[in-house]
Amino acid sequence: MTSYDPALHEAITTAEAETTKRGRGRPTKIINNLFYTFIGPETYWGQYPPFAMDILEGIARLDWHDRAIGVGGSSKPLSVKRLVAILAELEVVSAATVTTQYRLGLRQAQRYVKAIELAMPYLLKSRPDDLSHEMRYGFLKETTRANDWEDQLEPPSPEDLAKLHHDLRTLGA
Repeated sequence: MTSYDPALHEAITTAEAETTKRGRGRPTKIINNLFYTFIGPETYWGQYPPFAMDILEGIARLDWHDRAIGVGGSSKPLSVKRLVAILAELEVVSAATVTTQYRLGLRQAQRYVKAIELAMPYLLKSRPDDLSHEMRYGFLKETTRANDWEDQLEPPSPEDLAKLHHDLRTLGA
């Protein structure tokens, strides 16, 4: 999908090195992105996969500023476009990779990492069976239906089409 980016590779290496350190503070969160290469503009599921959008939009609108209820201040939602881009473009999601790829501050990058962490189990549950198969085996399974009609009705037989054509012949004159 994306070409090799030395800065991104360095950020991943730095993030991995930070997790091996023993010290104070919160451990670095690193999320293996299971949807990497499966969603995006050049994939079968598209840039904005329908099964994921309600989940990502809901998580983006959460209060990410950790304020008590009733306390003032503006609480702007996270960018749904950026959440989708993170799922499509980053194999490893961490504050370091998000900061490097999207040029965000550390706190904002941590919010996006937390949002992806919250969304991942729901995205996995809501994914279509075909995507689940593709993620597991690396290819889309063959469908038994000859077409992708949304109504799931079989196409009319040639006899039915001939009868319809015969019945409609007087309307065209």
